[in-house]
Amino acid sequence: MTVQNKKDALRHDTTSSISFRLPENLVDEIKTEAQLNEVTPNVLVSNILERYTRWDSTATKAGFIPVTKVLLRELIERLQDKELEEVAELVERKEFADISLLMRNEFDIDSFLDIIKMRAEVSGYPYRHTVKQNTHTCTIQHDLGAKWSIYLSARYKAALEDLGIPSFEFRSSPNTIQFDVTLPKPKKHGP
Repeated sequence: MTVQNKKDALRHDTTSSISFRLPENLVDEIKTEAQLNEVTPNVLVSNILERYTRWDSTATKAGFIPVTKVLLRELIERLQDKELEEVAELVERKEFADISLLMRNEFDIDSFLDIIKMRAEVSGYPYRHTVKQNTHTCTIQHDLGAKWSIYLSARYKAALEDLGIPSFEFRSSPNTIQFDVTLPKPKKHGP
């Protein structure tokens, strides 16, 4: 295995070069997948490894399991909106801090936003996060219907309350949720 370090011109991160020996059919699959996604094999493998280290390696330990959208939709459609909100809050209060500590070694607004982003990405949900001054706006298009919007909104509201975030606002449509989190401005030190 060969390792070389250099500065990435676009990301401004120090990168390392490493060589692996892989079965030829796996290399062919990587090249094909990279071509389908219009990225280089290097970018694809980097993304795969980043996802593994930031999500896959701890997700099952944190209690995440894969389920189909059809199963999820059928289960949540059987609950009344108020029941769904109660379940979301109960689940949130029981697990999000533990998930955050396990997956990110901290439970703060940055780990909360990062876990939401990663969960959206691994679930295949289009996701957008913008920051304007001290307001973070997150948009998640889940395509699971209005009940899932109710569930996610209630769950994320409970997490923000647990984090002590005083200012947030949620909006939803049947297949998308969007929320703004306004963080307190940093206190200035000195005269």
